[in-house]
Amino acid sequence: MSRGSPFKHAKADDSAGFLLWKITTLWQRKLAEVLSEFGITQTQFALLASLRWFEEQQQPTSQTHLVDHTKIDKMTVSKSLRQLEAAGLVVREPSDLDSRATRIRFSARGKKLIQKAIVAIENADAAFFSCLNKKQLTVYKSLAVLIIGHNQG
Repeated sequence: MSRGSPFKHAKADDSAGFLLWKITTLWQRKLAEVLSEFGITQTQFALLASLRWFEEQQQPTSQTHLVDHTKIDKMTVSKSLRQLEAAGLVVREPSDLDSRATRIRFSARGKKLIQKAIVAIENADAAFFSCLNKKQLTVYKSLAVLIIGHNQG
């Protein structure tokens, strides 16, 4: 390392942030490839999959809950939901429980699409992380949860 270098590491791959960047780039490339078949973006998939999860877990399907769950900013969620509504995949309506909240529900077409997309992404997920054994995958996930929890604000 040269004396005036701003870098802390002798090798780029010694940087945890740079490794995260590389993993994220590879994962996003894989997601884009899989989701192109369904005509939705990664953000839209995250929202639709979360909505499906909420339904299955009997959790509120509000826009606010989607923001909290996905960590996607409020404006992006709102814009993406408008696009999904225009595409006929979801319906937005006032909440029965809170007049300030917007409830999101699937159209019949949206429900069919996300069912297939989740299966495709779950398969891609398994293939992407197949280089890790069960113990390594458990450690990876626990570390990721720790980092997310430490950095959400």
